Amino acid sequence: MPIRQLKISGVRNLQPLDLTLQPGVNFIYGDNGSGKTSILEAIVLMAAGKSFRTSQLKHVLAHDADRIEIQMDIDDESLGHCQLDSLRLKGGDHLLKLNGSVLTSQAEAAHWLPVQVIDPTTFKLLSGSPEERRQFIDWGVFHVEHSFMEQWKTFRKQLKQRNSVLKQKEAEWLPVWNKGFVESALVIDQHRRDYLKRFKPEFMRILKALDESVDVSLAYYPGWDKDSALQDVLDKQQERDMVLGYTQSGPHRAELRIKVDKQPAAEILSRGQQKTVVAALKIAQGALFQQESGRRTIYLVDDLASELDEKHRFALCKLLEDLKCQVFITSIDKDKLTDIWQPVASTVFHVEHGRIEDVAQEIQGVTQEQSPVTD
Repeated sequence: MPIRQLKISGVRNLQPLDLTLQPGVNFIYGDNGSGKTSILEAIVLMAAGKSFRTSQLKHVLAHDADRIEIQMDIDDESLGHCQLDSLRLKGGDHLLKLNGSVLTSQAEAAHWLPVQVIDPTTFKLLSGSPEERRQFIDWGVFHVEHSFMEQWKTFRKQLKQRNSVLKQKEAEWLPVWNKGFVESALVIDQHRRDYLKRFKPEFMRILKALDESVDVSLAYYPGWDKDSALQDVLDKQQERDMVLGYTQSGPHRAELRIKVDKQPAAEILSRGQQKTVVAALKIAQGALFQQESGRRTIYLVDDLASELDEKHRFALCKLLEDLKCQVFITSIDKDKLTDIWQPVASTVFHVEHGRIEDVAQEIQGVTQEQSPVTD
């Protein structure tokens, strides 16, 4: 699933660049503020239509630019070859193309670019809102269940219509909208349940490989009382829903609960342990995607050394190496990249003041016996 060629212009302090990338590991190092994370940001912008660093596009746009342009050449073992082009104007207009044809949905670009980000902000997967964890589940479902996006759109439409009826206090119309709402809600819920049933054992395997001492549990809450039918819950809450003007229960309120000894993991684990758990969640999701689709996830690991000691960095890199996927890893310190993981198929890029230079290629890999953390 490698990005073979990457062109970027108009992103933060990055000078226009045209990179030939490794299908394996791409190390990127440079000082804080040099622009190394902005390269990862551009990849996510193409894949997800938004940045993982800010909710406002104006912060991504270079101060003297009127547009952001990103182009990628992608080779996929199942889908074939494609060229993705993204043009974002300062005024907000966005043009997305696949092989020269205009795309009307971001989902198509996401389908070609199954990207996972591991960075300091991914702590939100544990400590953030339930929406963070719902999005995590739905990423996995979307990339293996091709009908999920349309089913999700149907559910969102049903939810919007039901909320409109509630706001207008039109109780006589609720039975009509409840039927469609419940039907689409149960489809979404079943997809999530099926996915998590397959995901949990893979997550436990990956977490054990990263750190055997960390023991967490995953529990899925559908967004309503699990011992009651959704229709019954809606009937009981109808009066309160009318007062509030929105639907209190449903898949839009689902939650993945990550706990240690029945307590939220974010309240019990150290920051280092939290990062280990988040890394395990992300790697397990990519591993399961690979098993079920035959395709590979692209991993973006920003600031690898942050919060992880040498032992855990080595374990994380070993897991990614086993997946044989494309990886982008950034760090301030070049040595903290290459002393832990030096696979044969790799390239080292140095970023300074927004300019990027290819400084090393085809580094000979270290063996496990050479690793400082082996027995």
